[in-house]
Amino acid sequence: MFSAILAGFSSLLTVHGMLLLLLGSLLGTLIGTIPGLGGAVLLTMLLPFIYGMPVIPALSLLLAAHTGIYFSGSITAILLNTPGAPESAATTFDGYAMTRQGKAARALGVSAVSTTIGGWIGVVLLLAVIPLMYQLIHLFQPSEYLMLAILAIVLIGQMRSGSLTKGLLSGLFGLMISFVGYDPITGVQRFTFNLMSLYNGFNITAVALGLFAFAEMYSLYAKNKVAAQSTKIGFKGNAPGARVADGIRDVFQHSWLMIRSAILGTLLGVVPGIGGVAANFISYGQAVKTSKHPEKFGTGIPEGIIAPESSSISKEAGNLIPTVALGVPGGVGMAVLMSGFTILGVVPGPSMLNQHLDAVFAMALVIAIGSVLSSAMGLGMAPHLAKLSQLPSRIIVPFILALGTLGVYAAERDMGQIVVMLGFGLVGLMMKRFQYSIPAAMIGYILGSVAEKNLYLVQQLQGWRIFERPLTDLMVAIILALVIGPYVRRSKKHVPAHKPKEASL
Repeated sequence: MFSAILAGFSSLLTVHGMLLLLLGSLLGTLIGTIPGLGGAVLLTMLLPFIYGMPVIPALSLLLAAHTGIYFSGSITAILLNTPGAPESAATTFDGYAMTRQGKAARALGVSAVSTTIGGWIGVVLLLAVIPLMYQLIHLFQPSEYLMLAILAIVLIGQMRSGSLTKGLLSGLFGLMISFVGYDPITGVQRFTFNLMSLYNGFNITAVALGLFAFAEMYSLYAKNKVAAQSTKIGFKGNAPGARVADGIRDVFQHSWLMIRSAILGTLLGVVPGIGGVAANFISYGQAVKTSKHPEKFGTGIPEGIIAPESSSISKEAGNLIPTVALGVPGGVGMAVLMSGFTILGVVPGPSMLNQHLDAVFAMALVIAIGSVLSSAMGLGMAPHLAKLSQLPSRIIVPFILALGTLGVYAAERDMGQIVVMLGFGLVGLMMKRFQYSIPAAMIGYILGSVAEKNLYLVQQLQGWRIFERPLTDLMVAIILALVIGPYVRRSKKHVPAHKPKEASL
């Protein structure tokens, strides 16, 4: 274990590794301020560039970029009332209120320190859990992996979907497209229509870029307007009580709230589908419920920024636990990161903990360093970064489309995969339009091979004896409760109350 820590840190703390970490943090900080371009879109744009890279530097680039979006997303949330990332939506409640009071710099100071220290707390918890991951994976047999994959699709299917049904259909669509290509067990070609480009299935980079980046670009181009409409960018920080230093002091005056919110964010991040936007709102809600003055929330108080921002990066540390140990991504960003694992030839689960344990420790260090770098750069460039959200779509869209096309071609040297990417861009656009869940489709695609392989193993090795395993039974019960529960509650609401019959004379 100690040797893996040294190997991971030494591989990261090289000139190459640190330059990629710095580049990732800078890209995350820049792109995170543009609504619609943060998070998964940025990661998918970087996927083509990690082909041929060593594992740890490549993961450093991806994870630093993913970490970098969170503070910069709060910059536009605070200054313009427009969250750069969905996770920053809860920050607008008190952040923008402080900006209207002339305390924008103080609010940014609160956000920067809360995000950074919250991330560190998440990293400490992650490092404490890594030795326990071995015990966790030994509990799982093929039946548990199969049910866990289904559970992840059901949970994440509720993200960004108009209904549970649409979320489940989105996950099933992702499973369907994962079956294109040769069968890994029999070698039979499936749904390829004799097209050579499809013999190995859809390229994971083409699918990710199409569903996330290109769909967002099509939508942005169709709207033909800037991401943030506000033209006022307030950043006044010279008056007493309105400085960045005052915001830093606010965080340490409410240190218990910060610690509590970071721990809550980490725990929520472990649960697939919960540790996304929900974690920030849940942290904000627990701050309101436990406050001595809940009526002040929403009027511009530091606690309203500390709570959601402390959980922003800490939940990503929590997300890494199921992603690394079980191969089940905790959220959308981790789903795209798993695409990076596939490109690098890294298999999450026992294989990763045995062969690439140094990379796991390196990823924890990337989150810790990246949170500091992004906050420092974000504070220094805040007024200028806020202006990026006002770039017109005619400038942003062609650049992203050209970069994505070049990236996919460089990865596969196959024009067919470019057509796949453009096609999935249209599919993603229609899914957004009709409120189907793109994250569920992506996770269904990624977990399709996991579900298929373990279904075969269950058939050959376990059979109906899977229901003799308590952990499998528990997962089946949770899946049924999540799928059937909403329909049962809905039917109860529509059942008319029976009136008592009047007594006959």
